[in-house]
Amino acid sequence: MNQISYKIIFTLFIVTIFRCSIVAQETFTLNDVVAFTLENNREIKKSMIQEKIGYEVTKEVRSTALPQVMASANYINNLLLPVLVVPGELTGNPGEVSTLEVGLDYNTSVALSLEQPLFDKSVFTALKAARSSEELYALRVKKTKEEVVYRVVILYYNVSIFDRNIAVLQNNLNQTNKLLEISAVQLEQGFIKQVDHDRLNVSKMNLEIQLSDLTLARYNAVRQLKLMMGMDLETALPLVKEEDKIIESVNIPAISQEELTDFKLLSVQKRLYELEKINFQSGYFPKLSLFANYAYNGISNDSFFSNSDVTTNWYDVSSIGLRLQLSIFDGFRIRAQSAQSQLRQQLVEESIEFTKEQYNADYANAKEKLNQSLSTLRTRKSSVELAQKVYDISQKSYSEGLSDLTDLLSAETALTTSQINYSAALLQVKISEAEILKSTGKLLESY
Repeated sequence: MNQISYKIIFTLFIVTIFRCSIVAQETFTLNDVVAFTLENNREIKKSMIQEKIGYEVTKEVRSTALPQVMASANYINNLLLPVLVVPGELTGNPGEVSTLEVGLDYNTSVALSLEQPLFDKSVFTALKAARSSEELYALRVKKTKEEVVYRVVILYYNVSIFDRNIAVLQNNLNQTNKLLEISAVQLEQGFIKQVDHDRLNVSKMNLEIQLSDLTLARYNAVRQLKLMMGMDLETALPLVKEEDKIIESVNIPAISQEELTDFKLLSVQKRLYELEKINFQSGYFPKLSLFANYAYNGISNDSFFSNSDVTTNWYDVSSIGLRLQLSIFDGFRIRAQSAQSQLRQQLVEESIEFTKEQYNADYANAKEKLNQSLSTLRTRKSSVELAQKVYDISQKSYSEGLSDLTDLLSAETALTTSQINYSAALLQVKISEAEILKSTGKLLESY
């Protein structure tokens, strides 16, 4: 086998794997949709970038506790040298005042300085605050995921219900088309009137209009779902058909407020304000730091850029020491700043209490809504079964000539209405279930 044959086989192998991967993902389940959303949603990506910014802020704060090393260099041309006024006795002119120029025309220096905080309460408090800020950003990412996933779940269920209703209308339209074929034969044979055949045509046109409207609504819902998922709008999104099974009950998890993201966010916010207050009060504490300096200086009356030989006097200087700073009086600025932080803590505490009440109310409402939706769903299911029996009997009676077309159309309308109502009840159950999961903080781990 030559090299070209190997290349052809390898290419076919890659193409086969690619096709298999496409076939493997022919349809999306709800879990697939949620997983894709968590990976590609723009809002989630933005929140994750904000989280990374938080990590970099921590690094910035941490740098203040590390040694600060600075290097500098100067080249100075003294156009006018400073003048020192001295008694004339020093210059051989007794009784007069003499002036002496100090320094040379050109100065050059290279310096290196180091400063290391030894004790600064505000720095260490800022480090604690920075670590809490990292936790805050991580919680904001989780909160964003919860909000986005909730909206995606609702959109997914809406599309699924559109699919159910479209299937219902399409089935009814098929039945109506069959009846039209039968009625056309009956009309030719004189068994029915023209008005009966026209009524079927009107029913068919109404079904086609409803089907067209639902198809358009589904298209818009799918487009909105793709937008939330972060999927290209031109990409196909086939969804798995939901099984039509009776939902007897839904497991309702207990609420644990301490585990809710909103409570964790507020708790971290409160902790940050506590640290902010400590940080302000640290202004009353002394600050101690170590410093060291080294400089190498050169002075000359000739420019370094001249062509003549430059005679420069070089000398170095170095120092090391401790610096202690203590605020004596700041006009009560620190006290005012601490009071502001204390008030902000009180605001967060009020928010925590309000959020507790809100979540308790939302949880109770969601449970009541879910129980009511389940009851309505069971009633709608029985209504569909009864309407189906009535329609089957009416269709058989009409085919045998035992009933007129009006009874059949009424039965068909009742069946369609009951099926649409059942879909609406099913959607309400799914929405209520999602609201329960959201109010208990179990949404992300459920899909």
